[in-house]
Amino acid sequence: TATITSGAVAERCTFTAYMVYSITLTGFIYPTVVCWGWNAEGWASAWKSADTAKNPLLFGCGVIDFAGSGVVHMSGGI
Repeated sequence: TATITSGAVAERCTFTAYMVYSITLTGFIYPTVVCWGWNAEGWASAWKSADTAKNPLLFGCGVIDFAGSGVVHMSGGI
C-alpha cells in the first residue's frame, strides 16, 4: 500500500517524511480500512447479514473486494 504512493513522492519529500507516512499508513490506516472491508461485521462487507441502524451497510449492499485490490487501492488513495 505504501508503495503505491512511493513513486508519486519520489524526490518530492524527504526520506524521513516518507517513512513517517509509510508507518502511519501501514500501522494505522490500512488495518482500519481492511477491517471495514474484510471483516464480516465491517460496514463495507458484502457478507454482513443484517442492515441495522446501529451497524449499517455501505449503500445497503456492501462491497465485494476482488482479490483484495479494492482495499489496497482505496488505502493508497487516502
